[in-house]
Amino acid sequence: MLHHRALGRDLDQLVVMVVDNRQPMRSLMRAMLAAIGVARITTYENPVEALAAMRADAPDVVLAGEAMRPLGGTDLIRSMRQADAGPLCFVPAMIMSAHAKPDLVAEALQAGAHQVLVLPTSASTLYRRLDWLVNDDRPFELRDTHYVVSGLEERLALSIPRPSCAPVAASVPTMAAQADNRQAS
Repeated sequence: MLHHRALGRDLDQLVVMVVDNRQPMRSLMRAMLAAIGVARITTYENPVEALAAMRADAPDVVLAGEAMRPLGGTDLIRSMRQADAGPLCFVPAMIMSAHAKPDLVAEALQAGAHQVLVLPTSASTLYRRLDWLVNDDRPFELRDTHYVVSGLEERLALSIPRPSCAPVAASVPTMAAQADNRQAS
């Protein structure tokens, strides 16, 4: 079984890398991670530089913003999950996005992300997500040339868009219509 490298670890032992091109988001995530007791936090603005740093010294968890350039968060995770990426294949990762629509969730999971963290978030939500992540014992599966988290189809089935109900226009007569009806009678 190929499990992720943070499995069973305590948060106070984790090395977490935050990759986002927005300075306020990096600062906010750093502050929340420090508040919940993460051991070491590194941040990167440029996803290409972050990938190079991860190859030299793999973190325990990666939090990646989706809307980065030149490499988006799902592209970064897909690069990490390549079968020839060494220890990066098994670093658990989350995508951060304020626009976590079903298409993005599906793309992130297919790229190899464990989950999508919807922004804005709180330190308590981040804590619960990290706690869930370090206890997630689903193994990785090799699909073509990259790894994904086992159970991908089941997770995607949960992300199927639910039918939406269009609001029914209420047929409440206006005062003018009521007056017209009285006059016509």
